[in-house]
Amino acid sequence: MGNSPHVYVVGGGFAGLQAVGALLRRAPTARITLIDKNDYATMLPALPDVLSGRVRSAAITRRFAEIVDSERVEVIRDEIVHVDAAQRVLHGSAEHYKYDFLILTSGSTPQYYGFTPENGQLHSAHSFAAACALRDAAADQVRQHSRCNVVVVGAGYTGLEVAACLRHGMLHNSVQPQITVVEVADEILPFLKPAERQRVRDYLDAIGVTLRTGASLQRYADGRAELSDGTAVDQAIVCWSAGMRAECSKLSGNVERTRDSRLHTNEFLQLPEHPEIFAAGDAAALQKDGRFVRRAVNFAFYSGRAAGRNVAAALSGRRMRAFRPVDLGWVIPLGEISRGRIFGGIPVGGRFGLRVHYLMCGIRSFGAANAVEFYKTAFCLSRQPEPIEP
Repeated sequence: MGNSPHVYVVGGGFAGLQAVGALLRRAPTARITLIDKNDYATMLPALPDVLSGRVRSAAITRRFAEIVDSERVEVIRDEIVHVDAAQRVLHGSAEHYKYDFLILTSGSTPQYYGFTPENGQLHSAHSFAAACALRDAAADQVRQHSRCNVVVVGAGYTGLEVAACLRHGMLHNSVQPQITVVEVADEILPFLKPAERQRVRDYLDAIGVTLRTGASLQRYADGRAELSDGTAVDQAIVCWSAGMRAECSKLSGNVERTRDSRLHTNEFLQLPEHPEIFAAGDAAALQKDGRFVRRAVNFAFYSGRAAGRNVAAALSGRRMRAFRPVDLGWVIPLGEISRGRIFGGIPVGGRFGLRVHYLMCGIRSFGAANAVEFYKTAFCLSRQPEPIEP
């Protein structure tokens, strides 16, 4: 295998694992290495359930060694700090790696738009470790101070899920969380119909979540969150959910990117400037009908598979196939309700939408044991095996 072409996949999310699987099936002579800063994969759509307690946290992650069951795949835990495209070298925190082909599936990281707290920690829910830290902070505040004040910045998918799931996770506590969601726009979820948006607003109000639109977080210091509308929350835990950017900033050279750092590719998912580099998932600026698609599991899943197949085709001299994103839909789970569109725009909501969400998490999960946990929740929405307890 010493002279075999070496393919590196950077990032072990949905796109990265699908790329590895495609390479295993279609590139029998290639050396395959998967690099990730963690030693486990994460069911990203279920991260808010770290807060809700509806799903055991053990089902949200699984070690790569248990997923990639092949002697042909080397899994390395390292963080890539620089990609030298000209020399085809990855510079990691621990080692340097020389590649023949590279698939970037490094996912997303929070976009702070220049905001920095004067002191204190900005939480997020973008990773398993971050969601666990937010959960622990909420439990600690209840235990130590008999209160839980949370400010969620951003009223998009993630921000509203965090607010609703945190409230659900502390449903039976004697101390109820005081949750404020701050959104700079005048309206939440503008892609929903007005009646749907109002249902979401009414639900948030019913569970005690305060929604402040047309406002932003101006200052965070000494536990005090000051908003642009003149209000403030003291002793606040702040969760940043106001935006994401692709985690591809370490790539050097003249490559074209979107405003949120996603990499422009051709129809085969190659970087035009470096045809030996492919990008998929959140790292790629995927387009459908001339518009960039949102970050979503199904786009990551299928683009990762397509990138792996196209690298295999390039290795064997076969023709590569263009990737065409297909939108299978989305569901926003919000504690006891949901809103969504599936299969070409069919509206779903309520408890049915929640069941769809958990069933899809089970289908896309990393192994039977993980899947069973999601299926249990899909068919018994009242279960709460891991509530937040002080």
